Amino acid sequence: MSKFLIINADDFGYNQQQNQAIMSLLEQGLIMSTSLMSVAPEAGSAAEYATENDFAVGVHLTINSDSDENKWNSLSGKKSFQEGLPHDGKKLTFSTKRKDVREELEAQYQFLIHKSVSVDHADNHCGTLYGINGRRFYIDAFDFCASHKLPYRFPKTPGFLERQLGNVPAVLKKLQKMIVHAGEVRGVKMLDDLVSNPWSMERIGTYEVLQKYYLDAVDNCMEGVTEMFLHPALPLDGKQGEWKKRVFEYEILKSGCLLERARQKGVHVVSWEIFK
Repeated sequence: MSKFLIINADDFGYNQQQNQAIMSLLEQGLIMSTSLMSVAPEAGSAAEYATENDFAVGVHLTINSDSDENKWNSLSGKKSFQEGLPHDGKKLTFSTKRKDVREELEAQYQFLIHKSVSVDHADNHCGTLYGINGRRFYIDAFDFCASHKLPYRFPKTPGFLERQLGNVPAVLKKLQKMIVHAGEVRGVKMLDDLVSNPWSMERIGTYEVLQKYYLDAVDNCMEGVTEMFLHPALPLDGKQGEWKKRVFEYEILKSGCLLERARQKGVHVVSWEIFK
């Protein structure tokens, strides 16, 4: 069986620095996939760019905000999200109604459709639809994907959990199998594996360390379809710390080293169209 790799840039629409980086990578053919966050401040300009340049995007389903200070607005206006998408994990877990989640997912998709954007898959911001908060929002995500015939970012094998968490408890592996089954019975196509770097900048330290992580991931790409997602961005004035990781990821993608390593290893770089 062949090895296929989707290299995806997340958070299209997040801000101007993210948009400029992703647009540049798309234009140069250095990525073949991106995920557009409909609730983000620069979503409109990202959608306009995707439509004008005939680039398909994923809908980056988002039911949480990254901070309390700058909450993203709900596109559905449902009761659970009237004060904005929650940053507080407890509120998301204990106060969010699943029917409101379903309507929010649909509203974020329709935002793109109304702007004539071609949508080729769905994925999720911060894993809030993956069951990690104890809620069955993954059912709502799968139902959404099934209704629109969209493949979904969820890995069928446990490698992603092991890379993110280290020693994975048996209960989490069992939960993953249960979630995969829920998608399969609904006819939703999923990834075989998923890769992203979970480390903080304190652990990463240098560009070379992060670059090696992703190059090693290409080397170890399994048979089937793997997605590698990064968050490339240009530098942001006055913002260092974790934002620097995004800048490093942009530089890694811009260098073309991942594409070259994939070519050397016989890994086929593809888009989400492979699921059609």
